[in-house]
Amino acid sequence: MQKFARDALDAVEGCDEVTLFSCTNTHRRKQAVKHGLYYALNLLSVRNAETRGVPVGGGAKRIAETIEFESEYDGVWQRLPTHIIERLREGGFDVILKFGLGLLRVPPADELPVPILSYHHGDPDHYRGRPAGFWETADGKGVMGQIVQVIGNKLDAGRVVAFAETKVHSYSYKATLIEAFRHSPLLINQAIRNAIGGVSLDKPCNGRNCRLPSNLNVAKFMLRMGKKKAGRLVYGALYEKKWQVSLAPAPPAGAVALFEGEGFAGRETWQTIEAAQGYTFYADPFFSARPPGLLVEALNRRTGLGEIVLIEDEEHKAVSGFAGHASYPFTFGEGAGQVVIPETASWQPLTAYRIDGDKMVAAFALDLPGGRALLDPTLIAHDGRVYLFGNLDEAGSNTLYLWSAPAIDAPFELHPASPILVSPRGGRMGGSILRDGDRLIRLGQDFEGGYGDGLRAFEIETLSQSEYRERAIGYLGLDGVSGPHTLNVQGGMLLFDWYRETFDLGAGIRRFRARRATKRALKA
Repeated sequence: MQKFARDALDAVEGCDEVTLFSCTNTHRRKQAVKHGLYYALNLLSVRNAETRGVPVGGGAKRIAETIEFESEYDGVWQRLPTHIIERLREGGFDVILKFGLGLLRVPPADELPVPILSYHHGDPDHYRGRPAGFWETADGKGVMGQIVQVIGNKLDAGRVVAFAETKVHSYSYKATLIEAFRHSPLLINQAIRNAIGGVSLDKPCNGRNCRLPSNLNVAKFMLRMGKKKAGRLVYGALYEKKWQVSLAPAPPAGAVALFEGEGFAGRETWQTIEAAQGYTFYADPFFSARPPGLLVEALNRRTGLGEIVLIEDEEHKAVSGFAGHASYPFTFGEGAGQVVIPETASWQPLTAYRIDGDKMVAAFALDLPGGRALLDPTLIAHDGRVYLFGNLDEAGSNTLYLWSAPAIDAPFELHPASPILVSPRGGRMGGSILRDGDRLIRLGQDFEGGYGDGLRAFEIETLSQSEYRERAIGYLGLDGVSGPHTLNVQGGMLLFDWYRETFDLGAGIRRFRARRATKRALKA
């Protein structure tokens, strides 16, 4: 089976063994003349580290029994033979996971009441059929969906029991597919719980029925990707984002109103903070209570690494002094109890610091299972517990996890709802949790287009040690510039970052130096 499929099988909770029903006569007709270029593209992109074939028995689950069979055919649809339906019905199974096979006719519920689950790599409200990710990339979309569905007898229109989104990389079809398939196992437990519980997501399945592309479509597709890849190389060498940090008045109704349709403060009201000498930009701003002022990520012009700078009135002090990159200086607590928890995921686990004079001093490491490093760690104290939002570096920046602990210096446990969101649209934190009366509003970065170009807001409807639920409430972008990418609120003021793309002959050199410095920090 494909590697992503075995990884999904290995991830199933509460199950140590599986029964394997192996179809031996699945076949697909190939039209080499009509789709020859696609088959070539398939060899280069669709066949990758996540879709390569691996032995089923090499995974974590014990194979209780293997039953081989030949399917029947109804045109292009496969049909399970009667004796296999009987074995499935009488086997005491809770759920059937379909990997491989072609289109499958589902027996009536009175013959087989057990749900059959199948992955579809696409958002069925827009793209049904195949191939995975091709038409989304060809159409210039920013994301591609993926679902687990209880299959029926209509193409990719079954009852949806789990949904996620991953980034479409316009310059690489292979990268797009690797990211999609790598995230697929994260859906499996939610899908099984919902399927067994009879819970469905409110997800329409009315998209167009896509088929394999013609040779002409593939040629256009590859030309477009080539241009995007060349542009990406030029950008990496000669361009970078010129981030800036500003303050502006919040709307009278509160910052949440910005995500519900109220206009952002006019540019003439912004108080923009110029970066100190030696720094290329400021970004990721947070309010600090002790010492009072602002904390920002500052990109060192010489090393290309992010440093934490404290801004007190007109004075700018570099307070981190780390060997590796630091960003997102999240502050937690008040007065003497304030700690700073920056992102240092590229070189060390999550650590809380106190600012002592002109220096950040390590106070304690956060006790996460496995001593994990997180992207953009964000905490909130709520109903006697501390909740921690963040992205595991190995899972990528679009997969948001949640942990909780009785106190910030106590052991954290992974929340049972994790990951709480898998999507470029809000799956990475973009500032502190906002409190609007009794409402809690989570801000997430929007990666559907350019990096850092806008925020999405989610109202947290349920937050407890065992449950989490949120709903999307809106989007915020800026006119004339790109951003924001981090937003915080205090005393009626908005603190946020934004950027313009700028030409700089030193951009590529700084990126190279930053990578070398990060490697040195990891070795240290």
